[in-house]
Amino acid sequence: MPELSAETNYRLRSQVSIPKLIEGGEVAHWWCTHISECMPTAMLHSAQPTAELEQAPMHAIFDIEADTDFGTYSLRDFLVHPQARGRGFLVVKNGRIVAESYPDLRPEQPHLWASCAKPMAGLMIEHLIDDGLIGEARTLGDYVPALRDTDWASVTVRDTLDMSPGMDCEDTTETRDDPNSNAIRAYCAEFNVPFRGKMETLLEVLQDVPRQCPPGEKFEYSSPCTQILVFLAEAVSGKRWADLFRERVWAHVRADGPVQVHLTPDGVACAHGIVSSTLRDMARFGMLYTPSWNKVATRQIVSEAVIARIRGAVRTKKFFMDGFDGPVFVDRLGTDEMLGNARQWDCIWPDGDLYKGGLMDQGLYVSPDRDLVIAYFSTTPEMQLTRYLRPIATSDLLA
Repeated sequence: MPELSAETNYRLRSQVSIPKLIEGGEVAHWWCTHISECMPTAMLHSAQPTAELEQAPMHAIFDIEADTDFGTYSLRDFLVHPQARGRGFLVVKNGRIVAESYPDLRPEQPHLWASCAKPMAGLMIEHLIDDGLIGEARTLGDYVPALRDTDWASVTVRDTLDMSPGMDCEDTTETRDDPNSNAIRAYCAEFNVPFRGKMETLLEVLQDVPRQCPPGEKFEYSSPCTQILVFLAEAVSGKRWADLFRERVWAHVRADGPVQVHLTPDGVACAHGIVSSTLRDMARFGMLYTPSWNKVATRQIVSEAVIARIRGAVRTKKFFMDGFDGPVFVDRLGTDEMLGNARQWDCIWPDGDLYKGGLMDQGLYVSPDRDLVIAYFSTTPEMQLTRYLRPIATSDLLA
């Protein structure tokens, strides 16, 4: 990946804006690897030495084909397709790297996770549930004083985890195109941009979001919903979210480097997606959900009980498909075989596999039973690398 000139770096930095990032073009491509230059950032360092992942290349993985909106291609060819704009792709099986490619990224370079970070926020709530500090049937008003006089107060923890709060804060292509939506208003607060001439904090925005339907009716994909989990974890633990995540997770992971958790102007962790690390470290996070967790961590961070709760929390297919994003995920993945979403994961399959995707096509796919993780970065509005996930996971190569 060639280094950009100083002039180009300064030009791209000067053009960073919410519309440019949503667009997924040249400015977003630069920003995805330079976020710490643009936003306050908490650097979460591990307390462990790096554990090098064993290499066991299976080149045939790159020959696996998928039907994309641009034609049928092998993974090898699609990674360099101009519409894919693949930056890095990694497959880990039984704790060993079996496929790795960096078409447009240095392996040591941190990159945006986007919404692949949402399970990080979910995991902190799972830990607090395991500690007996949170009951998922109880309401946000029971735990978060700042939300007690808002429409969030009567939403349960479970409905917040499952993105079904009934609140007017869906984060979809439609709301991102609407300059007056609460999703855009939340982005403005995160990026220190005035909304209708007024500077707001993220908490102020969320406190003002109104109810639009009863909670629990349908899947309503929402980054603000994930941010509510951040405030919940902080209210219950008494710790900043970044400190809590480092203490409970990253301090015990034998990582390549720090996880970069980017912050709002007033210091709130944007755990819904503005998180960066190397691709291998995102894969290491995924490995915490597999039997190979002990190859990347000094203790078990994701318990079998947590995995069982995620797998067992899927509601009806109607619940999944009645929201905006259920049909979007069916199209994006090229299959309708998933059962639905649950607990900050976009899709759970009958075989127990988990998928989380992110804006500009980031991907994290975890198969606990296959001891398999697939992770990738790209920068494109065309989310098609997802089409390769199930074909790779179900391939005889990785049986």
